[in-house]
Amino acid sequence: MKKILKLFLYIFVFIVFFIIFLPKESFYNLLEKELEKNQIIISNEIKKEKPFSFSVMNADIFYQGSNISKVDDITFNTYLVQTKVTIKNINFLDSLSSFAPTPINEVIFEHSIFDFNKINIKSKGTFGELSGYIDILKREVKIELSASNMMKNSYNKLLQNMKLTNERYIYEYKF
Repeated sequence: MKKILKLFLYIFVFIVFFIIFLPKESFYNLLEKELEKNQIIISNEIKKEKPFSFSVMNADIFYQGSNISKVDDITFNTYLVQTKVTIKNINFLDSLSSFAPTPINEVIFEHSIFDFNKINIKSKGTFGELSGYIDILKREVKIELSASNMMKNSYNKLLQNMKLTNERYIYEYKF
């Protein structure tokens, strides 16, 4: 019994040290290279690595050479069974504010190995509250939006692409 307990303790300690010493900045640089293939560039960011997280602060987001937004904080948290990406204070430039409401206070993406095929999404901002998921195996996105009055009044064209059910706007997309 002692040997089994000792074995589990060694495995647990190995996994914890593996997560702590994982080269998080290298994974972030790999993510930047993948985004660059789609002409999305993150620049002027400040990077900060902690034992279980990696943060990017004050990032400017460029798409096809045009600055489209400023993000105050992007935090990647990795735990034994769950990964969480939190994006805070997304401010679109004035030229894009007619397309999407700004600022977006927070967007959270969560993935768990217990539900490995789904990435859950939660967000809140001036547009209201949003929740949904990305199903990796079925290759679909489903989002439900509880729109604020400002969203209903100012962004009708965006809401026309969604179905209204029980005072919630639903968007479904297959990729």
